[in-house]
Amino acid sequence: MHWWSQQACEAAAEAQAADPSPVNLMAAAQVQALVSMAEALHRIAAALEERDESAPPLITRPKS
Repeated sequence: MHWWSQQACEAAAEAQAADPSPVNLMAAAQVQALVSMAEALHRIAAALEERDESAPPLITRPKS
């Protein structure tokens, strides 16, 4: 888990503990869903960067 996702989850948990109303429960669930999506996008971006580093260039220029 990244530091930013850990902080988001902790903040949502603190808000939920301070006021366990249905609104805060929904907000905590939304934060968790956004963190999950952000982590998935981060993994996808890392995989694409790794793939791009190992692939040959798409455009080759003739040497002059």
